[in-house]
Amino acid sequence: MSPLPLSPVKLHVTVEDLACVQRVLTLLTGRAYSLTRFQAEEAGAGRWRLSIDTMADADGAELLEARLLRLPSVLTVDLHRSAALAVAG
Repeated sequence: MSPLPLSPVKLHVTVEDLACVQRVLTLLTGRAYSLTRFQAEEAGAGRWRLSIDTMADADGAELLEARLLRLPSVLTVDLHRSAALAVAG
């Protein structure tokens, strides 16, 4: 059985505080996700908004979303996975 094809994945994650930004980055690097972009911006009220670009197959993208949502200080995760992103990126 051949592996599923990888496609670009964009995630927008809102976390409670700056410490959680580090937790998210640790999760991503510890699981060996190849990041093409990681940006953190203050979103007000102590919260941070993360923009993450990576590559994953369909199952891997869903698993990444589930792993992020299991972190207690992650408030929201928006996942966008599309072959169209490969053309634009």
